[in-house]
Amino acid sequence: RFKFLDRSFNAPAAHAAAILDFFLSRATPDMRLHFEINPDSLHASVASRIAAFPKGTLHLEAGLQTLNPAIAAAIGRSADTAKTLATLRFLTRQTGATVHADLIFGLPGEDETSFARGFNTLIAECAPPEVQVNLLKGLPGTRLARDAAQRGLTFNPEPPYELLRSDAMDFGTLMRLQRFARCWELVYNRRRFPHTLQTLHASCGSDFYGAYQRLAARIHAEEGKLFAISLPRLAGHLRAELVETCGIGANEA
Repeated sequence: RFKFLDRSFNAPAAHAAAILDFFLSRATPDMRLHFEINPDSLHASVASRIAAFPKGTLHLEAGLQTLNPAIAAAIGRSADTAKTLATLRFLTRQTGATVHADLIFGLPGEDETSFARGFNTLIAECAPPEVQVNLLKGLPGTRLARDAAQRGLTFNPEPPYELLRSDAMDFGTLMRLQRFARCWELVYNRRRFPHTLQTLHASCGSDFYGAYQRLAARIHAEEGKLFAISLPRLAGHLRAELVETCGIGANEA
């Protein structure tokens, strides 16, 4: 098992290709490789090598951050989000890699509607097996932390320096998205209820964000928290959501 810490492993392409060639020629059934890649610029020579690896060998973390072109450009990311999505579709559909995509909420200028639209697009078009949803952090020394005041951002001055308010989301909205992110992690990323989730996704009309936001609200209202919840109780909340909100028959949920 090898984990590479380079945040943009695929740049430069020749370097990435050489490392992939080294491991591809030595691949074994129990080999696992983790890379962080920049999906904005996946060179064809690197893409072809990724596709050549046996299924399950590669774990690729793709930092999307946002799928709003204007927001992406404002934080120094590629505004060509269509190209980014095409890269993710290739990785999830035409390779055997396990893809882990990252989205951030609270970015300057991005409101809840924009974030939800990007999240729904990512799930509908790419369906990565893992999608990590994180609250923006103002890490000391970064451009966002330095320019926080002029961008309308307020960060907690104590670690982990999480966002308290943005120019587009107040504290209450951010906390609601935090609960959504936690619910998504418990139910989807941990792959605990694969068949039930198929039913949930089929019934939500492609509004995946809305479905998990409602489920998070249900769990929080009944449990008062979104941690330390037993699997039977979590399954019960999911079943209740399918029956009471999605209209799924009790025998089908």
